[in-house]
Amino acid sequence: MPLARRSMQVLQSSHLMNTFQILRESIRILQLHPSFFHSVSIFLFSPLPISLFISHFLLHSFPQIPSSMLKLTDHPVGQTGELPLPKLLPKTIAHVIMCLPSVITFSLLGRAATIQAVSDNYNGIVPDRRRIFIRSGLSWVKLVHTSFWEFIIILSLFGVLITCLFTVPNILFAFGVCSKILGFWGVLGFLGIPFCLAFAHVTVLGSLARVLSVLECGCFGLESLMKARKLMKGRRQTALVITLVSNVGFRLIECLFEFRMCKGMSLWEGPVLVSMYSMVLVLDTVMAAVFYYACKPWDSMF
Repeated sequence: MPLARRSMQVLQSSHLMNTFQILRESIRILQLHPSFFHSVSIFLFSPLPISLFISHFLLHSFPQIPSSMLKLTDHPVGQTGELPLPKLLPKTIAHVIMCLPSVITFSLLGRAATIQAVSDNYNGIVPDRRRIFIRSGLSWVKLVHTSFWEFIIILSLFGVLITCLFTVPNILFAFGVCSKILGFWGVLGFLGIPFCLAFAHVTVLGSLARVLSVLECGCFGLESLMKARKLMKGRRQTALVITLVSNVGFRLIECLFEFRMCKGMSLWEGPVLVSMYSMVLVLDTVMAAVFYYACKPWDSMF
């Protein structure tokens, strides 16, 4: 079988792949089964960008929503409101609330189906939609468990950052070191880079841990995150670049949607942007699965 021979050759050299080769291999897999991946993008991944774009539309149409959420977050922090949270925080909270239902349902099912299809491709099996969707449903619970632990870790990072942003400036002000505003931006500048690096690292771990949860029996939740950390040892730079490429794609589509929304969007532009975002989600998941095979030793795959 040509497909099986090609897959075996790719697996044997997968540990040598860099970021560009992983991207090229992911595109090759997408081209092998375009109808399957297109179906996944439409029926499983599209609810996420639809929810995201609806939240963007609501925030654009009702600008008082972030202001109201900002007042709610300001109240427990300080009575004078001298240390307001950035406007990005309430908008992010609004996006999370709107997108969470589709993230934990359709999106996880789409990721499971995509990862199973990549695995079948490397095993020389033509993806069967019914069988893959049944197996994806069985993997969904494990993916929810893994995503829950990823969310807890990210929430802890944000909690530490926000706590430092509002306690350290008050302490510095109490000792007469500087004003609260100056202390706020000083702490933000000091902790900003470590926070971004830690956040990116957790995101990369979560992406690889989801692949482990689908492909390896009995590995999910916190265990899959720990195993992902060991598996990508020495390949962190490649993983970060892959995540950066995906996030740049997501953000470009979001910016394009916001731009067209401000200028006046045609009826056909919405579905096109949803389709583009969904295909980037598919590509991101395929790259994560290919990266898994690039990290996993050849002799332990069989």
